[in-house]
Amino acid sequence: MEATGVKKRNRVSKEVKLEIVYAILSGELFLEEAMTKYGIRNEISIINWIKEYRSEVETGLHRADDFLDQRNAKDESLLVAEIYKKIQELEEANRILNAEKAYLVKKVSVLEMEISQSIVSR
Repeated sequence: MEATGVKKRNRVSKEVKLEIVYAILSGELFLEEAMTKYGIRNEISIINWIKEYRSEVETGLHRADDFLDQRNAKDESLLVAEIYKKIQELEEANRILNAEKAYLVKKVSVLEMEISQSIVSR
């Protein structure tokens, strides 16, 4: 039989504790926000969970950071390769345009010469 006025303590699973500790250590939630979100009435409980699970959560955070760093390095390498390819394409297009320009300048020169000769011969 339960004594009057004494509330039964709810057990919090390890997974939820880790989630709360992660949310606080990653800066996603403040202690008070975590208490409200997860319905925890005693901040000492959360502080104890942080002490107990800090290294486990921080190891997970570091693994996530390492993964993101590797992913960003791969993304950066791909971006550099794409930029290099685009530069080559633009250089080729520029070469073609310069060749066409040179042809047109030469053609205009020839046409100007023909026009001036036809005017003189009249």
